[in-house]
Amino acid sequence: MKLIRLLFQSFNLCRLAVLALFFSALPSYGADVISLDPDGTGPRGETIVSSFDWAPGSILIGSQAGGPSPVIPIPPASTTAAQSYAHGALVGVHDEAGDPANLDGLNTDYQITFTVSSGVAVTANGDGSEVLFSLDPLGNNFFQILYDDVVNASSLSGEGYSDGDVILSGQLVALSGNFAASDAPLEALDQSSNGDDWAGTQTIVGEGAQQLAVLVSYVDKDFFTSGLDKGSILPFNNSQVLAFLQTNPSDAFDETAASQLPTLVSDVGAFNGIDGPHMLLQIDPNNAFTFIPPEQACRVTGGGNDTAGLTEGVLGWDGSVAEAAAAGSLVEVPVGRSGKTKLQESLGYEWTMGGQAGANTAKQPQPKGEWEHNNHAGPEGLQFAFHGGTSSGGPGTEIDEIICTDDGWCKQARPAPSKQIDFVGIGEFSNFQIDDTSYAGDGVYTFPGIGDVVVGSGGCKPGNGPKSCNQNPGPETGTYHWFQVHIEDLGEPGNKADDGAVCPEEGSGNNPFAEPPVVDNIADCGCADFYRITIYQGFDPMLVDGEVTGNINKTDKIYEVWGYLDGGNFQIHPLTGFDLK
Repeated sequence: MKLIRLLFQSFNLCRLAVLALFFSALPSYGADVISLDPDGTGPRGETIVSSFDWAPGSILIGSQAGGPSPVIPIPPASTTAAQSYAHGALVGVHDEAGDPANLDGLNTDYQITFTVSSGVAVTANGDGSEVLFSLDPLGNNFFQILYDDVVNASSLSGEGYSDGDVILSGQLVALSGNFAASDAPLEALDQSSNGDDWAGTQTIVGEGAQQLAVLVSYVDKDFFTSGLDKGSILPFNNSQVLAFLQTNPSDAFDETAASQLPTLVSDVGAFNGIDGPHMLLQIDPNNAFTFIPPEQACRVTGGGNDTAGLTEGVLGWDGSVAEAAAAGSLVEVPVGRSGKTKLQESLGYEWTMGGQAGANTAKQPQPKGEWEHNNHAGPEGLQFAFHGGTSSGGPGTEIDEIICTDDGWCKQARPAPSKQIDFVGIGEFSNFQIDDTSYAGDGVYTFPGIGDVVVGSGGCKPGNGPKSCNQNPGPETGTYHWFQVHIEDLGEPGNKADDGAVCPEEGSGNNPFAEPPVVDNIADCGCADFYRITIYQGFDPMLVDGEVTGNINKTDKIYEVWGYLDGGNFQIHPLTGFDLK
């Protein structure tokens, strides 16, 4: 017995057991009811459901493709990439009041199961007493619920969970949690009611509680008839224990979403949690439903290569920028004194941009965000900074509305509801300079009215050159401008295109704010991230209770640039926890 206790201490089993991190601690999510037809087009009718109750099942922690092997034990003061696999079968539901409800024929005439896998980054502290973990986007990531009119799921073999029809699929978008091992003596791993099927395999002892969230990417409307759609969230609660008391430890797991037969054979050695290369834990999950209309299910950050404008754990913009440029347009210029002219390419435009739209909220009545666009060069000597949003602009500037299009995401971008996002709002210029006061715009990137911009206090009147900035400050409030930003997040690193990718010069062409809206174009994941900004003629703002009023011009452009990124990165994300409460 002393030897066993030394094993616990030397391997720091509390640290090892925390690898049961598949279900994670997240902000609380609001719950909605759904309408479920449990056998789809079969004879049974719809049932109002507020949550699913899954039977106790198994989770395996193992190596990630390309990661260290084995992952058990985790060394102290390290971060390790691991992979999690789990499955389970539905045993009940709860009604609108949260009370248990029956599904006629469940597990006698048909079964409903799930399979899931996700990459996990595991970080241990210096003495191995604590492990922190987060979603690893480089790992395989899938979640699916399946219907089968053959009841054949086996907790021991691991078979029968994946051979039905997929009725919902998605991906994990966040996870964290804990599992603590005690210093109790080792016990038999399999203590389920049908006896020990694991030939005396021993295990550490412990327990934990976790949560996770699944972003829905596909819903079969024959089964989930209302209350659930692409972009919705399934928030899970889960408990984990060792040893296995309520079910058998599973012999095998499905490694891919396409699998119909488990191929990953469990190998925990003689001592589960100590020997490796795998570790098994008993799970007992349940989930609720958070409905989000697909077009309202995303937000975006934009900035530098490493961060895409996002600092982990902080909702605001980190101040980094992405960059792009456009060649000049052809303009007619005189040749000599004969009155003849020729077409000549003007100086091109260069710009940087960054910010975020949708944090802490992307919802009406007032989405939040901040966006900055800086033009650094142009044929008319155009230089400016444009600020829109609640943090970077003046009083009343705002992100007004956010719309997502083009379902899904590109590898290796973080799982997200959409690949394209548009947002509109009100912004203002600062540090505005245009050297050629007679310039009426080239008709491609700039338009009549670009020279009429007025900046607010501390700026300078346009057209007077840099020396007049201090001599001719603008009025307390300059002109305000309606603007629209369109972004396509087409994978990582965000500023390089793959050979053979189809990358239209002006992007996919989606514009949900057009009349009529254009929302059905699909962007090519082989392209670099794409960006377009359109700024409209200014108006004199009036603030009423902090809200901008006035004759807002949403039709006459003064500035519009677009292109694929030369540097930096955009990332479209699911909504924040604030929006999912």
